[in-house]
Amino acid sequence: MIFNTFVGSLEDLDRCARVANLREVLLEPFLLARQGKLTAPEVFFLAEEAKKRGLRPVLVWDILMTEGVMMQIVDRLCDWDLLNFAAIRVCDPGAAEWLIVHYPQLPIQLIVETGNHNFEALTGWCELFAGCLERLILSIEIPENKLIEYCQKLPVPCEVLGVGRILLFYSPRSLLAEHISEENNQGFLEVKARAEENGDRPLPAVETHHGTFLFLDKDWFILDQLEGLQKAGLHTLRLDLRHFGKNGNLAPDIDQICEQIFTDPVTLKNHWQTEARSPFFKANRTTSIFSRMKSKSKISHYRNDLCVAEALGGESGKYIVFQVLRPFDISEINQVAIPTGEKVNIPETVTFKNLQGYPITKGDRDQIIITNWIKKVTPGSLILRN
Repeated sequence: MIFNTFVGSLEDLDRCARVANLREVLLEPFLLARQGKLTAPEVFFLAEEAKKRGLRPVLVWDILMTEGVMMQIVDRLCDWDLLNFAAIRVCDPGAAEWLIVHYPQLPIQLIVETGNHNFEALTGWCELFAGCLERLILSIEIPENKLIEYCQKLPVPCEVLGVGRILLFYSPRSLLAEHISEENNQGFLEVKARAEENGDRPLPAVETHHGTFLFLDKDWFILDQLEGLQKAGLHTLRLDLRHFGKNGNLAPDIDQICEQIFTDPVTLKNHWQTEARSPFFKANRTTSIFSRMKSKSKISHYRNDLCVAEALGGESGKYIVFQVLRPFDISEINQVAIPTGEKVNIPETVTFKNLQGYPITKGDRDQIIITNWIKKVTPGSLILRN
């Protein structure tokens, strides 16, 4: 198993070169990468310097493109010699197809972190790009047992994130800039975002020319749980330290971190700069709450010919609004079934009125009627015939 990481400076390259297992560096140009900051000359310079240090430079082209943007991008790429890179990693299938046509000898690393969690989808990409596909970059939402299975069964090597931010939301639109009067941001904004319903927990947000990103306030971290993946033959583990970077450096302390992965990963996790978690690694339980989200109503069996009206709402202590489901006479009813399953008697003093406020003696289908307040009756309650 080898490591790779994002780099942005010569200092990053020097630190990477000191790590025996780190043999690949990821270069993000401003033009092609969603979080890229490097100019084209900087990317090519770092690629040459990486090769001098025995490192393998990989170009990151992870933006998703409309047809118009794709045409603009490939026009710009006519001036780039992509053979300076050992491989290109892409997310957009259109970019992969363009590379196959124009650079058939260049290996492709395909990012399949979104929408490709099952084996059939992954093998489909392997078949589509057979001969050019060097690696699949898998999602952190795939649990360990499935990652092990995929590493053993897929026909190409796999890569997963070992440590880094957890992306919660991405939009290709600009969602931050118009709300922030920050000058000289050079197309890259980093802020803390607070939700109205959860304002005590600010989340990291980033905006670039390629869109807006919202991250969890805890880092993904599986560096202390690598034994199973290593035995299964995982090819590459990505170490993403970009959010700790300063002054153009994107891999601070990468040499020390890699050393500690092998000597004391538990201490490394305990002293990580942000709280570290691996929420999906042992099991992806994101659907486990669905059963608890189902309606707690215990009166569905009352929705038959005896059910004549349903409570829509009201104001406590004043009135209740019902919708008539089937015609009935007021003399036929004396009970309301509430969502808990309990039946509540309708007091004799309750008056049924239409929307004009006039008392009525019967209800017609789809009619809206209003009554006095009936204790315990809530939206979803059902009026029943005798």
